[in-house]
Amino acid sequence: MSGMEGNKYRSYLHGEGELNTNWRYGGPPNYDIVNKLFEDERTKVWPPGSLEEKVQNLVKSWEMEIFHKASLEVFKTIDVNKYTFSLNGIKKEKKRKTRS
Repeated sequence: MSGMEGNKYRSYLHGEGELNTNWRYGGPPNYDIVNKLFEDERTKVWPPGSLEEKVQNLVKSWEMEIFHKASLEVFKTIDVNKYTFSLNGIKKEKKRKTRS
């Protein structure tokens, strides 16, 4: 993944590609404390570049986008044209119905 400037676990948080991002809470989140807790408490450190490390960082990047970016159209961790959402067995919804 590209766009790792400023956060070693989350892509697409800082950098030129995020200059026009509309953030839900006025700006990109600060994960310094969360990253410190993660590093202190984790039980496994994945080898750099391993599939496990890539999945770990992808999930953290996806979580950041879902909760902090205001528009699906600027997401980079999912294909917004194919994205659907289902919760507790309810019928899958397309992107327009899943975001407010």
